[in-house]
Amino acid sequence: MTYIQLLTELEKNGDTKFADFSKTLSNSTYKVFGVKNPNLRKIVKDHLKDDELKLEDFKLGEHLEVDFIYFSLGITRLKTNQEKLQFLKEKIRFAKSWAITDCVCTYFKKLTFAEYYPFFLELHKSKYKYDRRIAYVLGLKLYKEKDILKILSLLNANEEYMVMMAEAWLLATIAITYPEEVYDFLKETKDVVLKRKTISKISDSFRFDEKTKNKFKNLRNP
Repeated sequence: MTYIQLLTELEKNGDTKFADFSKTLSNSTYKVFGVKNPNLRKIVKDHLKDDELKLEDFKLGEHLEVDFIYFSLGITRLKTNQEKLQFLKEKIRFAKSWAITDCVCTYFKKLTFAEYYPFFLELHKSKYKYDRRIAYVLGLKLYKEKDILKILSLLNANEEYMVMMAEAWLLATIAITYPEEVYDFLKETKDVVLKRKTISKISDSFRFDEKTKNKFKNLRNP
């Protein structure tokens, strides 16, 4: 399949109603064909070793589905986590939606903290917001590892909503394994918005009992 044939297939399989829904949800300037994720993942799987579908032929920044396939193929065609992380360091800044960063992270299956931490250190202070978002979202895969607590002292106040929400998501997920450590962090942080969003995510999660939720909720009080 060539890149032009890919565009034709995406257009043919698009759904107008789903496109409208995806456009709103993606929070981006992307155009959207309206192709659902299972179909996009099937395209990635079917053309993993397709020499005709070359990444250098892709035109990025226009269509949500095109960029999804580009980054997904870019990750899955590489063998090692180090190669995959390097690809993201070079390319993910060109993403225009959380839908790209978050879906790409699902293609990492056996990431170690030793591999992740240098990636986090390099990207979490990047001037590009989706560099910063993926630095946090990728950490979700390591919430059970004790070393993930190292990032607590490195969290930055982020005015970009998509980045700050990724921080809150990661903190709430780490709290599943290390509730006391996250509680202590939230108790001391000066970032009121991050504290509020993290507590909200914990409160909405089915993975915490009511006693734990109430403990975190009490941090909202001065």
